[in-house]
Amino acid sequence: MDVCVNFKGGGSFVKVRPVLSANGENVFFCSRNTISQYNTKTSKFIYEYKGLKENVIGVCYNYIDDFECLTACSANGQVIIWKIAFKEKLYEWDLKEADVRTFNFISFNSNKELECLISYNKYNKINFKIVNSKTGSRRDILKISDDNYMVDICQDKFFSVVQENVIYFVKIQNLFITKYKMGKNNRKFTCIACHPNEEAVLTGDDSGRILLWQDLFDKKTQAVFHWHTLPVDCLVFSSSGSNFYSGANECVLVKWQCDKPNVRQFLPRLPAGISHLSISDNNAYLAVATSDNAIRIVDSRLNQIALIQHLVIGNHFESGIIYDPITRSLVLNGNVGCVQFYSPNDMSLLYNVDIVNQTKITDERESQLENTEVRKVALSKSGKWLATVEDRRSEGVCDEIRLKFWQFNSAKQMFELNTSIEYPHEIGILNIAFQPLNKENNLKCVTIGVDKKFKIWQINEVQSVHKSGLVWKCLSEGYYRQLPCKSLSFSIDGSLFATAFGSILTTWTPDSCDLKCSLIHPNYKQDIDHVQFGQSDQCHLLVAAGKSQLTVWNILTLCMAWVVNIQNINLLVADYLSTYMMVISKENKVFVFEAANPTILYSSDKLINKSNEVVAAAFIPGKYSNDSRLQWYERSNLYFITSNSELYCISKSEEPFEYAENVDDDLSEDMTIFSKIKASKTVNAAKQGIYQKHLFEKDVGRKTIREYLEAPLLTLPPVRLQAASILKSLILQKEVAG
Repeated sequence: MDVCVNFKGGGSFVKVRPVLSANGENVFFCSRNTISQYNTKTSKFIYEYKGLKENVIGVCYNYIDDFECLTACSANGQVIIWKIAFKEKLYEWDLKEADVRTFNFISFNSNKELECLISYNKYNKINFKIVNSKTGSRRDILKISDDNYMVDICQDKFFSVVQENVIYFVKIQNLFITKYKMGKNNRKFTCIACHPNEEAVLTGDDSGRILLWQDLFDKKTQAVFHWHTLPVDCLVFSSSGSNFYSGANECVLVKWQCDKPNVRQFLPRLPAGISHLSISDNNAYLAVATSDNAIRIVDSRLNQIALIQHLVIGNHFESGIIYDPITRSLVLNGNVGCVQFYSPNDMSLLYNVDIVNQTKITDERESQLENTEVRKVALSKSGKWLATVEDRRSEGVCDEIRLKFWQFNSAKQMFELNTSIEYPHEIGILNIAFQPLNKENNLKCVTIGVDKKFKIWQINEVQSVHKSGLVWKCLSEGYYRQLPCKSLSFSIDGSLFATAFGSILTTWTPDSCDLKCSLIHPNYKQDIDHVQFGQSDQCHLLVAAGKSQLTVWNILTLCMAWVVNIQNINLLVADYLSTYMMVISKENKVFVFEAANPTILYSSDKLINKSNEVVAAAFIPGKYSNDSRLQWYERSNLYFITSNSELYCISKSEEPFEYAENVDDDLSEDMTIFSKIKASKTVNAAKQGIYQKHLFEKDVGRKTIREYLEAPLLTLPPVRLQAASILKSLILQKEVAG
C-alpha cells in the first residue's frame, strides 16, 4: 500500500540564528536539514539549499574568492559550502564527529582549506576544537561540562564561551585562555556576542543585565547596561561596533549605544519573545527571530519592513485542525489570542485573526502572568461563520470565558465580530460544533461545557435602536443525570447531534432539544471521550471511543453493532466526504476502518514517528475526495500536528516526475523536441509531387522556432527541458558528402 507521510510545515526555524547577506538583501535561516533563502524586501522565497543529512546546527555567511558563500554544518559533522550566486555546491567535508553542537567559520582559502571552531559532546563533556580540513589538524582548546552553554567568535582573533556563571576568553592564534567567574549573587549568563573587530564581548544574564567586557586578556573592564526585567535571550553588535541590540521575553527590541548606557531606542509590542538577532555588514537591516516562528526584518530606525512567517508556533494547538472551505486552508491556534489560516499546499501563512483583541501580557521576573487564550474554534460548513471560545485562567482571580461568533465579510475578505457572549458556561467549554448546513437560516451551534451541560445557540434576526441584523442567542440547554459530558458530533444532515455523558451515549434534536435515545451496554461501561457519526450510507451508525474501547451503535435498532479493543486511544477522526475513520493511539499507532465493518482496513505502528505525540488531526478534502473508487489515502489527506509543532500529511506516495530527453547528435529537425510534439505522420488523399531534398536546408531553425511559438502552451514541456533542442535547431548545418 503506497501510503506516506509528508512534511507540511511547522517545527522551529529559529532554533539556529539566521544570517543576513552583506548588503542585507537576503536572509538565510535553517529548518531541519535545509537552509532557506528569502528576500528581505519582498519576503519572497528564493532558494532552498539541500544536501545535509541531519539537522543544521550552524550556518555562516562569508566571502570566498570574492564570491558570496554559505557554509552550514549538521549535527553529524557534515559541512557544505555553497556559492550563493550559482546555487552550486563548492565544497563538502566530514568533521568526523558524531554529536556536534556548535559550528563557527574561521577561514577558507583558494586551496580549499577550511578552518572552523566546533564544539561537540563526547563522554558527557563538551569539547572545543579548531579543525583544519586540509592538514587534518585538530587543536583541543577547552573542555567543559555538558550543561547549557553559549559561544561566539570574532573572526580569526578570539572566541568566548559562557556557562552558568563562568566566562572564558580564548585567543585563536596562541590558544591563550582567561577565565572569569561571577560573584556569589546567583546570576547566570544567558547569552553572548563578540565584537566584530575589537577585543570586546557582550554578555546577558538572568537578571536582565548586559555587561560589556573589554581588555579581555588583561584587566577585564566591565560596563553595565540594564533595562530588561527578564533574562536577556540574545545580543548582537552593529557591524561598526558602536551600537548593539538586545532582546528578551518582554517582546521589545532594544537598541543601545556602547558609550551611552542610558540612551536607548525601542521597538515594542512584538507578538512573541525574541530568540535571535542578526545584522547585515552595512548596518542597513536587522533580522529579528521571534519565538512564534517568524523572522522580522527591521531597518536601522527600528521600522519593520518585512515579515517572513510560515506556521505560527504558539503555546498550544488545543483548538485542533479545522478546514476552511473558502480559502482551502487549515485553521489552528496561532499567537497568543489569535487563530491562523495556514495553507499547507505552499506552506504559507495566509493571515491571522486577532480574537481576544488584547495586548500580550509578558511575565514578571518572579511570577508568570496569564493571557487570554483561544481554546476552541469551529467553522460552519459554508465557512461564513466562525465560532471561538476564549478564556483566561488565573489563580486567585475570577476566570474569564467568552463565546464569540464571527461573520465573514465577502467584500473585505475578513471575519468581523458579530456576537460576544460572556460566561456562556459556568466554568469552561470543552467542545463546539456548527450544524452542518449550507443555509444560514436558523443555523445552530452546540457547545459542551465543564458544567455538565450542553447549550444550543441559534442565529436570529433582530431589530433595535442599537443594532439590526443577525445575532446569536441561546435557544436551549440540556443535561443528563448530572454526568459530565465532553464529546460532540452532528449527523450528516444536521437533524441530530450526539454527546456522551460518562459512559452513556445520547442523541438529541437541535431544533427542540429533545432526547431521542440513550445507549449503554452493561458489559462496556468505559467513559466515552470521542463520538463520530457515520457518513453516506453509514449515517445511521454512531462510533464512540473510550480509553481502550471502540464501539459502534446502530441508532435505528438501538443495538451495539460491534466493539474492538484498542489500547490508549488518543484521537478519533472522521472523513466527512467518505465512510472512512481513523484512530490514533498515544503510541502513534494508526488504525483505519469503516463504521459498518469491524475489520481494520489499514493499521501501522511505523507510519508516524513515535518520538512526538499527535496532538490534533483532521481529514482535509482533496482533488479526488468524491471518487468512491479510490482507496482511503487517495481520496482525502489526513493532516496531523505533533507535540513539537510539526505539521504532516498522510497521503498517497507519488514518484517524482522526471522528464528524460534523449539528445542525439543528429541535427535534423525530426530530432528536435518540437517535432516530437507534432504527429509523426500525416495522411493526405491528394497526390503529392516528388521533390528533391538537398543535403543543406535553409532556415531550419527559423521554421522550428515558429512552430514552437505557435504551439499551445499547455502542450509544451518546461522551457528548461527544451533548451538543448532549441540550440540544436539554430546551429548551422554542415554539408555531408553522399
